[in-house]
Amino acid sequence: MIVITLEPAKVAQFAQTELGMLLDPQQLRDLPQFTDPDLCAAGVILRDALKTDDMPSAVMFEAMSRVFLVKLLQRYGKRRVEEVELSARFTSRHYQQVLGYVQNRLDQTITVDQLAAEAGMSPSHFARVFKETLGSTPMQYVMAYRIEQAIKMMEDATRPLGDIALACGFADQAHFTRSFKQVMGQTPRAYRVANPG
Repeated sequence: MIVITLEPAKVAQFAQTELGMLLDPQQLRDLPQFTDPDLCAAGVILRDALKTDDMPSAVMFEAMSRVFLVKLLQRYGKRRVEEVELSARFTSRHYQQVLGYVQNRLDQTITVDQLAAEAGMSPSHFARVFKETLGSTPMQYVMAYRIEQAIKMMEDATRPLGDIALACGFADQAHFTRSFKQVMGQTPRAYRVANPG
């Protein structure tokens, strides 16, 4: 038997950033016991990757973890119910539009007005429903997304921090360092040393 325990907050974050899905708060809680050959096969590969303590197995484990989550969420993920009047609140569709906008302009300045226009809302309404839905302001979200992408880029130890800073939309390396430390509690350089790719 293989038991895989998922932390709800991390699953919700993965669904948002990787799949553009806003999950229902009751996510996966009411699913009865069932058999799914696809998920079982992914689970077996996860188990096998854990048995070997080497770099290829670690890479395989990370890749298969993502495959497992994507399969689980695409097949059984329950999106938040969208109300008939789409402009009344922040829906999965709005989120996908905003996420796509941020992804495509990661290296540029992004404003609340631009995000609101993308969602088809006034800036004040957008900022309010965004925070109500996601628990952070639009700019906090954009900053967290920039830092998250920077961390992924930092896995390439040969890539200069200045290059990563510009690619993720920071004015310069000093701005990147200040913002990174504010979010992560340490500088990008210290983080890279502590987490070698």
